[in-house]
Amino acid sequence: MIHWQFAQRKLRQSKGFTLLELLVVVAVLGTLAAIAIQQFVIYRSRVIDTQMRSALKSAAIAMESYFADFQSYPNSVPGITAVGYRPTSGVALTINVTSNTTFTLTAAKPSGTQASFLLDSTTGLIN
Repeated sequence: MIHWQFAQRKLRQSKGFTLLELLVVVAVLGTLAAIAIQQFVIYRSRVIDTQMRSALKSAAIAMESYFADFQSYPNSVPGITAVGYRPTSGVALTINVTSNTTFTLTAAKPSGTQASFLLDSTTGLIN
């Protein structure tokens, strides 16, 4: 009889989580996960933008190096690759020679904050 009463008292004293407590914890974790995923997407798109801008700056330096050697700008990426330009993985670079002394470069990669960035050699600015 004593063992049975002891077992009943032990069952009443045992602590556990209620269903409501578990639901609150799951809701809080779900909210935190939703915020974290959204921030991850934002950071990822900023990284892609940085890759495109970096590719434009490197390509502009290679364009000027090519011009110093050959007194003209190349119309294609293989031309600047010969003077040291290394393409960035996944970034599509387009060269447009607008005159004998000016050019524009366009870098594009999906999933950035914008579809592409443009560098104009007359201003040196990236838009």
